[in-house]
Amino acid sequence: MHSCPHLALTVLVSGLLPFAAQLSANPEKASPIQPKEEFSTLFAQLGSDSFPIRQVAQQKLQEAASQNRDLILEQSLSRYFQSNDPEVRYRLRSTMFGIVGSSLRKEGFIGIRMMDAPVQFLNNGGNAQPERAVQILSVLPDTAASKAGLRQGDKIIRLDGKAFDNNAPAYFELSRYIRSKSSGENVKLALKRGFQEIELNLVLGARPEGIDEDRRALAFSEWMDQQKIARGIIKPETEDDGNPRPPAPGNELRLPGRISPIIPEQAPDKQK
Repeated sequence: MHSCPHLALTVLVSGLLPFAAQLSANPEKASPIQPKEEFSTLFAQLGSDSFPIRQVAQQKLQEAASQNRDLILEQSLSRYFQSNDPEVRYRLRSTMFGIVGSSLRKEGFIGIRMMDAPVQFLNNGGNAQPERAVQILSVLPDTAASKAGLRQGDKIIRLDGKAFDNNAPAYFELSRYIRSKSSGENVKLALKRGFQEIELNLVLGARPEGIDEDRRALAFSEWMDQQKIARGIIKPETEDDGNPRPPAPGNELRLPGRISPIIPEQAPDKQK
């Protein structure tokens, strides 16, 4: 018995027609859940009586912020000011803290322990003259310093061709200069190694997680203050000239329509 291809095709198309008609009659069932709807559910779960549900909801919001950062940040902020539930407010603040903290510029990092160690050199008159330097006490493994070949005992005497200021500790100036730059930038170091003077090009790494917690907390506090000022909750602090006080250097965040930073409040005792 031979099968008819035309008959098989007709049966297949006829079978699909009721299914297509059902989708047209129920468009909501056919469309996927929209992000706002999904996030609303997660926000609601932050106040659940179940501790695991609250934990998972907060974790999912933080993970989703990588793709929906502005939406989650705006909704978290709005819900934070509307909610009277300490648990919900705590988790919203923690979520915003993570989002804002991740927006900070990655400060440069060398990876050395150091101390101030002035060196002597002969000037044109043949007289000994002190010059500020930074002595390397140790080099952390797998850092910019170790990759560039810095060694214990090396004395850094210049940064990008500039000598250290004699009016300030050299290690302080070095730290400030490196942190003013971003991870991935190049820095040229001139150093003394024994009787040799060497120049090295160094590609800065990023400061490890945990070191910047104070910076993250300060940035969040400044951002939260700006949100409160925008809503008339607090008044802006001003300088002596009457202008608003600027954010701390290095803490400026490029967020839509504002400069964005929480020190998470203590978690409420709601462990179930």
